[in-house]
Amino acid sequence: MANKTKKITKKKRPPVKNKNQKKKHPKKKHKFQKKYLLWLAYILLAFVIAVSIFHVFKILPHGVSKTSSETKTEHVELLTDVTYKSGDEMNYDQEIFEKVNETINEANDFIIMDMFLFNSYKTGDKTYPDIANRLTQSLIAKKQENPNMRIIVITDPLNSFYGSYTPENIKDLKEYNIDVQYTDLNKLRDSNPIYSGTYRTFFQWFGNSENGKLSNPISSEAPDVTVRGYLGILNMKANHRKTLVTEKHGMVLSSNPHDSSGYHQNVGVRVTGPIQNALIKSELAVANMSGAQYSASDFKINHNSWRDDATYSVQLATEGKIKEQIIKNIKKTQSKDRISIGMFYLSDRDVINELIKASKRNVKIKLILDINKEAFGKEKPGVPNKPVASELVNRSKGNIKVKWALSNGEQYHSKYLLFEQNENKNATMILGSSNLTRRNMGDYNLESDIIIKGKQTDEAFAKLSRTFNDAWDNKEHTMTAQYDDFKDESLWKRVMYRIQEKTGLSSF
Repeated sequence: MANKTKKITKKKRPPVKNKNQKKKHPKKKHKFQKKYLLWLAYILLAFVIAVSIFHVFKILPHGVSKTSSETKTEHVELLTDVTYKSGDEMNYDQEIFEKVNETINEANDFIIMDMFLFNSYKTGDKTYPDIANRLTQSLIAKKQENPNMRIIVITDPLNSFYGSYTPENIKDLKEYNIDVQYTDLNKLRDSNPIYSGTYRTFFQWFGNSENGKLSNPISSEAPDVTVRGYLGILNMKANHRKTLVTEKHGMVLSSNPHDSSGYHQNVGVRVTGPIQNALIKSELAVANMSGAQYSASDFKINHNSWRDDATYSVQLATEGKIKEQIIKNIKKTQSKDRISIGMFYLSDRDVINELIKASKRNVKIKLILDINKEAFGKEKPGVPNKPVASELVNRSKGNIKVKWALSNGEQYHSKYLLFEQNENKNATMILGSSNLTRRNMGDYNLESDIIIKGKQTDEAFAKLSRTFNDAWDNKEHTMTAQYDDFKDESLWKRVMYRIQEKTGLSSF
């Protein structure tokens, strides 16, 4: 029998462990990576918060938030756009843009115009007046008449949906070498830090291009827009001014040269005198903030002096200085004085509280407010005016009277306060672009208002008082509704308004 031999195989010895070699722990490595990413997220969040805080409180650009010195003038022309229904017929008594075009046609040396909404894009199927194109043609005709004339048009980038396209009227102006300046909103403070810190950190660097594929939320007939345009509009800030100044006249308005806004109710003034210099300085500051290099000394006006006994005293206030003037004038009122307010948006807490205090001094306060049921063709829930009206009426125990401007698709877009003193019959009006809101009067938006002082019997004051009382009394036409007809005291709207006002996450 053959001897069986066993195959001897050597067992592999396990590798000798190096005493200094540590065991690898995948879980520990994963925890380290997670911790690293978490700290990176904390740092990024802290940076975004820091950016948000900085841009809420940063120093304002040169020339912004100013009050001019008081000057005198004989020439204050109050202008109104009034809309009302008589039977089945709509009536539109419009003065403002007739006077704007007239002022442009009369100019010989320069035109500086700053308008928030300046386009002809329409909402819905309603027919609107051809405001934007007519104003565009007036400017072009003036440039053709005098090619060396300095014409500066300042507007808000909302008109291009933040660079998503160029409106046709802007193309036409540029074709005739009219200087169009889109306002550089990034230079301004941010009113809604919850979003703006993220926007400034991540999105603002991408710019924009005119190849949008998304539907335009402003108007279905406007060009498509980009994602970057949507990111821009969510930052909720604006150059909201509506002014015009030439060597002959200055104008401060609440109305926009925007076709779909053509039937809104509005007020404005045309003035002459040294107040024109204040308008020039104020508007060139915005142009220069946005990349231009103009000097106010190069723009000379025709009415640079005044008589001390002139009828009116006038003063320009912009941005946060508007609020200072309004609060100061409310605080000055005494028993039996009158405050009449016509306003599109009212939400500022300081103004609300001062009005209630004034009512307790037996000041007679009346407000005509927009119902806030429509803006840019979109339905709104009545915020902020309905909860604010409820607060004013209830906290004043009915001493503050509120009526609603009746609407037939248009807005009660006026923005004015009229103060009438009982004892000496003096009067003060404050009007222009600014709503009574945190965004409009808190050094966030660009705004421009004029403060005019005189006697109640002076023509401009008499006309504004007559305009307000005609709407309040409904003697000739039914223009306002009683507070109870549309009051809304729901808690959720009151809470929503307060949150929106405080955070800036709102359209007002």
